[in-house]
Amino acid sequence: MKSGYVPAVGTPVDKDGNLCVESYKKQIDDQIKQGAVAILSMGSMGAQPYLLTSVCPEVAKAAVEATAGRVPVYVGAMDCSIMRAKERMAAMEDLDIAGFVLTTPYYYACTPEMIINYYKGVCAATKHDVLMYDLAVVTQSKITYEIVKELIRTVPNLKGIKSADMNMFRKLKLDPEVPEDFLMVYSGLDNFDIAYKWGIDKCLDGMPACTPVNSGKLFTAMANGDYDKAAEYLNNILALRDFLITKNLWPAFSTAMNLLGYEGNFAPDYVSPIKEEYIPEIKAELIRIGEL
Repeated sequence: MKSGYVPAVGTPVDKDGNLCVESYKKQIDDQIKQGAVAILSMGSMGAQPYLLTSVCPEVAKAAVEATAGRVPVYVGAMDCSIMRAKERMAAMEDLDIAGFVLTTPYYYACTPEMIINYYKGVCAATKHDVLMYDLAVVTQSKITYEIVKELIRTVPNLKGIKSADMNMFRKLKLDPEVPEDFLMVYSGLDNFDIAYKWGIDKCLDGMPACTPVNSGKLFTAMANGDYDKAAEYLNNILALRDFLITKNLWPAFSTAMNLLGYEGNFAPDYVSPIKEEYIPEIKAELIRIGEL
């Protein structure tokens, strides 16, 4: 994976939960044109836990087709047990993907031993590389530096981690036992520019899904060493995120994606529709930051 941004792309579905294929492929193509260096299909903003199990392989297949080899495709396969994660991965095992991305199990909190056992089990079940997804705010279970070190020592295809824990990344970067090719993908959106400046230069979040223009300009500016301009673009992304949260994040995100030209519902099916009066406000904010 090159230095740059990785969008956790949204997953558009119709009223029956079927994938809106052309909308999905258009979104991915637009992201690549703006400079995305990889794609995460079915991450958190990609709503993987909410999708029909039968639809997940179709989503991953569409992502592979849309990228057409231009950038790596990572696929979320999160679940609450080894056997369920194995079932998910098996349905996508033959696809040309760069790897699977998995959180810890998220129904009950896990001990460090449980987390280690889980990743050993899922990694043994696939020929693909696996990236850990550190999302304790959702899963109730924190992936620590010590857990990562143990898995690096014992699991050959455990190849990276997505996390917003800069302290853990610092320890991993300073540890001579951590392989140089171990991927550390930063997900702390609020300080992407600071992380990038200090060498944590692969960044992943769901907000680039609805801010491809600003995301592309942000990472171009940072690559050129223009951190003042980069801060402006990041501030735009953060402002939109905070604005969407005030309007109820999931339906507001779905509305933003529709306004950007991607049809379908991007929110869980139990989420109430957006209030009509919010739609012009969201459109105005997208125009203000240059996405429309």
